[in-house]
Amino acid sequence: MKFPLLLLLLIGFYSVTFAQKEKKHLALVRLDGKCGFIDAFGREVIPPVYDDAGSWGNNLVPVNIGKYVPDADPVVLVAPSNVNPKDSVKHNEQYKTVDIKKEGKGKWGYCDTSGALAIPVQFTNTTFFSEGIAGVEINGKWGFINTSGKIVVQPVYDKIGHFSQGLAVVAKNDLYGYINLKGEEVIKLQYVNAKAFENGFAQVWEKYTSKKYNKNSIGRIINLKGEIVTDAKYDIDDTFSNGLFSFWLPEGELLLGLMNTKGQMITPPIYKEISRFNNGLARVMIYKEDKDFKEFYPNYGYINTKGKEVVEVGLAKATEFYEGMAVVARFDNKDDGELDHALINTKGELVLGYNWKQLVLLDSKHLMAISIKNPNETLLITPQGKKILSFEKEDKGLADLGNGLFALMNAEGEPLGLVGLNKQLPFNASQNKGRKYMSYQFGLIQFRPLSNSNENVSHFKIGLINLKGNIVVKPKYDEISSFEPTDNSL
Repeated sequence: MKFPLLLLLLIGFYSVTFAQKEKKHLALVRLDGKCGFIDAFGREVIPPVYDDAGSWGNNLVPVNIGKYVPDADPVVLVAPSNVNPKDSVKHNEQYKTVDIKKEGKGKWGYCDTSGALAIPVQFTNTTFFSEGIAGVEINGKWGFINTSGKIVVQPVYDKIGHFSQGLAVVAKNDLYGYINLKGEEVIKLQYVNAKAFENGFAQVWEKYTSKKYNKNSIGRIINLKGEIVTDAKYDIDDTFSNGLFSFWLPEGELLLGLMNTKGQMITPPIYKEISRFNNGLARVMIYKEDKDFKEFYPNYGYINTKGKEVVEVGLAKATEFYEGMAVVARFDNKDDGELDHALINTKGELVLGYNWKQLVLLDSKHLMAISIKNPNETLLITPQGKKILSFEKEDKGLADLGNGLFALMNAEGEPLGLVGLNKQLPFNASQNKGRKYMSYQFGLIQFRPLSNSNENVSHFKIGLINLKGNIVVKPKYDEISSFEPTDNSL
């Protein structure tokens, strides 16, 4: 069958466009002291021939040749001919030290996603690429190169950061400022420390001598023009991705409040802790005195991005929100050291009542739980409280593999099933006998052969298996790191 030329051209165009948009993810692997990278199909894109490697950026990764870090102190061996168990002999008569290879820093260059050495190994140290620029160290000073390896900013700085929103932190003589992609110092080197820009703002620290605390700097927020947007009477503590900053008063009590990018106060400084925002809510904490015991205890609650307490401070325990839910515990008058736990939604409403001795939220469909009614039985339940299985009765345990996946295990540590990722997961237990699941990421599970108590775990090689139970990489590596996008942008 013949296809029109126009149709073939369109198919080719969309295939190329899709390939360009599709992100490549690679994982660092280590084998016999060398490192390389594999893709999600288990193919060695970069064979393990390098002595070290960094993080990807703009489809380039720093690689090292010659770096060596001893994994032990110099070896001391007994010289049997000199040993006399009945006599007290001098150390140098009884032992001899065997010299081992000394530590070496090696040199750095960059590989591309095809495994080719795109920028020759030549630098003392390097950073990852960001916005087409990477930092390199030459003769003890830092500068920047482009993706062709050409120096675009001369190595004159003592410290540098990565480019973000067209600017990068640089420092000379312990003073920090920012340069642009042309290498121009667009924000004067004047601060005692500085962070990368994010969402148009960056946190910097100015010199400040506190009269009350042992502090010599104060946190401020600047915009891309270098203009300070927060008042000097506020000490910025941390920044949040939603454009809010936590702060305290430099000479006041060590209590936190919130302000926005306009420098306007959202919440006065009344909290001892303010966590990161999840599902639009942040956990906050205040110390309150117990009326009966006359002692101060942490009390938790939740605020929204407008500073309103959606859940009033007064909880004995509270987790950060996840999948629109959080586990909380209330105070009681029982002197048994136990607390009653419940599950709430983002409105502060009870999803599960205070009927639980323990609750652990795994994902939107699964919790581990121990009920007050039956404290000797650990359950896997739904958010509605429906029992899925009992761990004690079925002789099972649960291992957190990370990234929302959990493995049901028998007493020997073999996997019996998978729980998590907000869906039902098929599993063939017979295929997984003699295996130990270690971690999960990017659709793949790291595993190794199951060991007994007398075996050295470090001797086992690691492989990868997918969620269908198919082996992607047979156990052959000493270490497999997380997959990361090769064009990673911060």
